[in-house]
Amino acid sequence: MTRYLFIALLLYFSNSLSFAQEVKNKLSKNHQEAADRNWPITDTLAFDFPNEGKFILLFNRDEFDLEDLKNEFQLLLEEATQFPSFKTHYYRLCQNFYPTSLDQVKRDIQKNYSKWLTSIELGFPVGLDFTAGKFTPEIGFQMALSLPGFQIGGSITNTVYFPESESGFSVNNNWFVNAEYHWKPGSLYANQHQTIQIGYLLDPSNSLLFEGTTMRATYKQTLSRHLSVQAGIVGTKNITTFYPVVGFRIRF
Repeated sequence: MTRYLFIALLLYFSNSLSFAQEVKNKLSKNHQEAADRNWPITDTLAFDFPNEGKFILLFNRDEFDLEDLKNEFQLLLEEATQFPSFKTHYYRLCQNFYPTSLDQVKRDIQKNYSKWLTSIELGFPVGLDFTAGKFTPEIGFQMALSLPGFQIGGSITNTVYFPESESGFSVNNNWFVNAEYHWKPGSLYANQHQTIQIGYLLDPSNSLLFEGTTMRATYKQTLSRHLSVQAGIVGTKNITTFYPVVGFRIRF
């Protein structure tokens, strides 16, 4: 009995040493010893690719749930089309160290094995702002390139102003061209969750709301899939006069 127990322990330590030599996200010596002591590897989760590649997660069952890990990685690995053929890659999961944390392992997979450009999103934002003391509806066209962890894009928007005239109200169009950066902390998919937008008024000579060179900077926070709120500032009269801007957007 003692002999079989010794053989089992020998095989266990041999496998552990083999895993430690092959894992892609190795820890420093001190952190590795702490991880092995407090959260030793007790389980593995393997994913097979059609090209005979294999991805294996090494984890402690008291720290991670097997079904939760399957759900976390299933879609991500389906998009890992750059995974090498006929190779097995091991990744260690241990939440208390940055290289082996769940979010970092997912980012590493996205960065190394997925297409650099994941998608192109088109949208037609519609909203209402309070600009320079006036209510200004806005419509526009938006495009964003989705990259791992963030999006970059641009938009053309029309800030519509309704000045009073002798016949009642007239319509004054104010077209802005905008550069945009979208991100979502801790996520691989930004989906325009948080946005910084910098805009430039194309034709100030036609504007009844702004004067001279005009630029706008806003921060937008997504509340749901289609609704977001934003706040910012617009600088007009050759960027010498500033007004606050607040409003909401509905994105289709």
